[in-house]
Amino acid sequence: MSQVVPDQAEGLRRLFARSLVRSVAFVGGRPGIGRSGLVAHLGVALARRGQSVCIVERDPAGVSAGEKLGVVRPRDLADVIRREVALPGIVGSGPEGVRFVRASAAGRLLSALPASEEDQLTEAFSRLEPSVDMLLVDAPAGAGDEAASCAVAASEIVLVVAAGADGITDGYAVVKRLMRDAPLRRVHVVVTRARGLDHAQAIHDNLAATARRFLSVSMAWLGWIPEDPDMSKALRLHQAVPCAFPTSASAFALGEMADTLLHWPYAGEDCLDGFVHRLVQASRSLPSANA
Repeated sequence: MSQVVPDQAEGLRRLFARSLVRSVAFVGGRPGIGRSGLVAHLGVALARRGQSVCIVERDPAGVSAGEKLGVVRPRDLADVIRREVALPGIVGSGPEGVRFVRASAAGRLLSALPASEEDQLTEAFSRLEPSVDMLLVDAPAGAGDEAASCAVAASEIVLVVAAGADGITDGYAVVKRLMRDAPLRRVHVVVTRARGLDHAQAIHDNLAATARRFLSVSMAWLGWIPEDPDMSKALRLHQAVPCAFPTSASAFALGEMADTLLHWPYAGEDCLDGFVHRLVQASRSLPSANA
């Protein structure tokens, strides 16, 4: 018995030393709907509310979330897996301390990781300082396996839908495809480029009714991003709109979205290592994403 109590105490210390993290994957039907910009600005809005935010960029196409805010990193998670650099060497720092990890070239390497190296990668993420409260994943556009692996790994999924009939069709196709690999019961929806709140909510309601009827999936309203010249101006300046134009309509919308997200219950007692393990497992089970 003399050995049991110290071992239990050490186990409890390790458990409580690990920080819970919300992992949220942002998916969308096609490029150019504002998904990466949304992730970047929302990350800053969350950081301004006291969250330690890390954004993982999985989309190899277009301008990444970090680049939209002027954070350029020549290194990728693939370089960490190849042991060319340690994980802190690829982490970029943006406004309000938001961190960015580019992982657009890591898919094939993640799928081939031996168990021992998977554990080493997981441990490297768990040692990130400061610890991560909120992990946002900018998933690739479309309904391919790469997006599905992000959805499987994250504890919550946000579908980004552009206003218009094509946006609804694209959004529905993404969710239908994700259901093949991710056990979806609820998806949160953000509508971009809407003319107003009523317009955005009508798009959400249309999509939600269709998904509920044909897919048995709940579409929960998260928020909307208006057509706002201040958002475009902030992006041209490589600045976050909550910092550059804090009284703008888009900054207000992002703030409401951040407040809503912060009140979500945790999806179990999950930590950053859980996300990394699921990402590796999903990459292995969806090999066509890495061909």
